[in-house]
Amino acid sequence: MADPKPYHHGKLREALLAAALELIREQGLPALTLRELARRAAVSHTAPYRHFKDKDQLLAAVADAACKRLSDRIAYHSLKGYSPKECLELGALAYLRFAFDRPAEFQLIFSLELSSNSAKDALDLLARACKFPKHDPTTVALSVWALIHGTAELARTSKLRFNSRKETLEFTSSSIRTLLAGFSTQG
Repeated sequence: MADPKPYHHGKLREALLAAALELIREQGLPALTLRELARRAAVSHTAPYRHFKDKDQLLAAVADAACKRLSDRIAYHSLKGYSPKECLELGALAYLRFAFDRPAEFQLIFSLELSSNSAKDALDLLARACKFPKHDPTTVALSVWALIHGTAELARTSKLRFNSRKETLEFTSSSIRTLLAGFSTQG
């Protein structure tokens, strides 16, 4: 008699999250089912329900992890700047690169209502560090976020019509510097 599939293995939750991300990258969000994830993790089809009550809860966990990766990338790259403005620009460009490098995760993050938005929070912290005179840091962060998120969405849907990723990044860098110069003016 063949051994039955194990109900659980050491790190099932992590295995399911990794399998979900892989499946979303390969086949898109509609292909994701808990049954398929159980098959990929080599567990019974009911095992995922020990960690996620339904597909929506699983997707929220995948999106939260992706949002944390995006936030970490913003923070890491922004530390490479020499001035607060450079830090904000580099953090914003890291956001755009994440959208290019991980489009399935980027799309998932913004297709769900998440309990937190650590990417926006990371940009908000950067904007506060810049200390723009006479400007609310949240307004600065939201303005930068709107610019880069809009650019990311337009690039993702090929509406910007740039010939390369490099052109899109150069456009974004120039746009951010222009926006920051406007925030820096007195008056």
